[in-house]
Amino acid sequence: MPARAPDPTTGHHAGDAIFGHVLAGIDETPESFVAAAQAGVLRAPGGQLVLLAVAETYLAAHAGLAAVGAGDHLVAGASADLERAKELVDADDAILAEGRLVPMLCAECSRRGATLIAVGVRPHRRLPAMTFGGHEVEALHDARCSVLIARPGWGPSKPERIVVGVDGSPEARNAEAVARTLAARLGCEVVPVVALGGNVDLELLRAERDDAVLDPGQPADALVRASSERSLLVVGRGPERRRWGGRVAERIVYSTRCSVLVVQHEPAAAA
Repeated sequence: MPARAPDPTTGHHAGDAIFGHVLAGIDETPESFVAAAQAGVLRAPGGQLVLLAVAETYLAAHAGLAAVGAGDHLVAGASADLERAKELVDADDAILAEGRLVPMLCAECSRRGATLIAVGVRPHRRLPAMTFGGHEVEALHDARCSVLIARPGWGPSKPERIVVGVDGSPEARNAEAVARTLAARLGCEVVPVVALGGNVDLELLRAERDDAVLDPGQPADALVRASSERSLLVVGRGPERRRWGGRVAERIVYSTRCSVLVVQHEPAAAA
């Protein structure tokens, strides 16, 4: 059988398996269950979805003499959350551990070779999030794979449209390849967005495409305008977290009303 030609826009093959191994972090919030459901949607056909709930028993130390009981309570709560998630999502495996959720997700990601971590977004704005922390903040900064920051809107069905930021950079080209593959798999519209107020390689974009939506604003604002609650918004980031995937990704996560997929791009990796 002849090899399938790559998409001329993205350079990726239409049949590439994107997100064959996915990890979803489960905590006490409803948003974490949304993350698990949406991770199941994005999982490649035949891929694996693993749920990970972590009892953060280190917090029990603050209970003084009642620390043992408090630790048991945290373990019981995490176990109950995991059981509820298993009822809602068709997962291939479920893990209950003790420690901190995001470091455990990152360690499990490395151990299993997962390519996507999914966590739920907390209902707060960017400044409080960056000040006080949260699982989505930690995952966005610490994960070395792609990260889904999930909001309610379309899980466990599929997004109405996939909005992706493009600017001609390798990170953005990789993100668009993922967005187009997911859109083809799920049967939904893909909307490439070019923010003219950002750092854009217009010559490269003109040579390769004529289907992008042009927005005169900055990248974060342009993507937020192009998305709705039932969208999946995709941005790319490289190892140095520049362009779409650095502070722009933070602004997008806390400005938009939809789930955000931050796609990790490794230049040394094969396409």
